Amino acid sequence: MIRPVRSVLRASAFLTRLPAVGGAFAGTPVPLGRDAPAFPVAGLLVAALPALVLAGLGEAGLAPLAAATVAVLLLVALTGALHEDGLGDTADGLFGHADKARALAIMKDSRTGTYGALALAGALLLRVTLLADVAGSSAPAAALALAGAASASRGAMALFWAALPSADPGGLADRAGRPTAAEGGWAALLGFGLAVLLTQPLFGWGAALLPLALAALAWEALRRVVRRRLGGQTGDTLGACQQTVEIAWLLGLALLTP
Repeated sequence: MIRPVRSVLRASAFLTRLPAVGGAFAGTPVPLGRDAPAFPVAGLLVAALPALVLAGLGEAGLAPLAAATVAVLLLVALTGALHEDGLGDTADGLFGHADKARALAIMKDSRTGTYGALALAGALLLRVTLLADVAGSSAPAAALALAGAASASRGAMALFWAALPSADPGGLADRAGRPTAAEGGWAALLGFGLAVLLTQPLFGWGAALLPLALAALAWEALRRVVRRRLGGQTGDTLGACQQTVEIAWLLGLALLTP
């Protein structure tokens, strides 16, 4: 099996509920961080069905809010709520205690606290309503927006992983093997490149500037907070990054929707 295909299959198995195809993990063990450039493609693959469902339901006449809700919940199911879990744990840790060690301990607790519940509710509400706003103008545009957001946010997540040292030695992200700066950079370039290409047919080339700017600002703000509070990234903060950038991208497109 050629390396790029194997990387996509490994990334899909790591980031979603999609089953690992035989041979993807065969041979000499390779750190999953080496597959970071394939994260945007894995995001695109897992978002394909929800995007098609969104477009189909919209064209069938279902209310935009209902169609967006179905699509987002389907996407959550296909990823096993992996990134949502990270967002909730990160919110609990960052807002639950000022001490780094205590914050990390809170993030490892399987129970969801008040801050985590609020973050999850807010994120789901924003994703659904922003997508519905775009779908109200055009269901196909909303489908492309969902697919593009999935790709861009996973590229940004890979760059986030590469940009910060591990704050949790022995944790999931640490064991998986942190990607190099080049691997993280290529992932972000591919992720946002795919998102721009998906945006262009219905929004135009210039329309990508606003979501790109908002996504970059959200990424940098989270990086600064995580670096200051935790000293680096964990698997949970990677999930929080994915959710944050996805929302920022959708917000940019919603603001551009007539």
